[in-house]
Amino acid sequence: MAIRLIVMDLDGTLLTSEKNVSDYSKQVLGRAMKKGVAVTVATGRMLISANYFGREIGANAPLICCNGALVQALEEKEPLFERTFPPETTLELLELAHEHGWYVQWYIREKIYAEDYRPEYFAAYRTVKGFSLQEVGHNFSAYAEGVAQVVMRDLEAGIGAISALVRERFAGRVEVQQNMGYTLDLTPAGVTKAVGVEAVMRRLGISPEEVMACGDSDNDLAMLSLAGTSVVTANGQEEAKALASYLALSCDEDGVAKAIEELVL
Repeated sequence: MAIRLIVMDLDGTLLTSEKNVSDYSKQVLGRAMKKGVAVTVATGRMLISANYFGREIGANAPLICCNGALVQALEEKEPLFERTFPPETTLELLELAHEHGWYVQWYIREKIYAEDYRPEYFAAYRTVKGFSLQEVGHNFSAYAEGVAQVVMRDLEAGIGAISALVRERFAGRVEVQQNMGYTLDLTPAGVTKAVGVEAVMRRLGISPEEVMACGDSDNDLAMLSLAGTSVVTANGQEEAKALASYLALSCDEDGVAKAIEELVL
């Protein structure tokens, strides 16, 4: 069955290690869209960042951000799909991070919040023009409504202890994603990138067999399992590669674009 929708993770997949989309990738994606294929991104990043790269590639399908908790088209002001935490769960997560001294940020639609801004935690956003963050101190309660994703970070110790405690205390209430390195993404229970992809599929009338999903990490596993064609870059995690129907070159070698040339064009 022909591929009608291409969904790409950003970091480690479409983006180079310098956090850019290569001109070659833009050209290939443009050719795919001219052929009538829908193209979008699925990222753990917030809406502003997803929009920035969506415009870079000229995405013609709704963008999936916050690991599937928010799906919104570039030209639309309201989400196609949105799932948020109950405010009491958000507050409990934020208080937990504060209590343990973990850096925490959270997303409400196009805005990003944190107790304070620490640039070392936002290196991946250095290529996103217009990025800004609202510092709220410990005034969590005023910013707990409508939160699609909470991100906890620990540059020094990593997120092993954070992940273990969150899984224990919030079992059944929180989806733990991207639980490697120093970043832990938390979405409402049951929300993954696959949920966001399904929202786009419904909008476009596309079946899973017609989807090409591209990723590299543990937060891509659900959408890689859903898609009829699953592409994983050479720099990807072994768990993701195990789900690949196509192993691509690395993100610094335009692996996704070359896979699209072979499989779509």
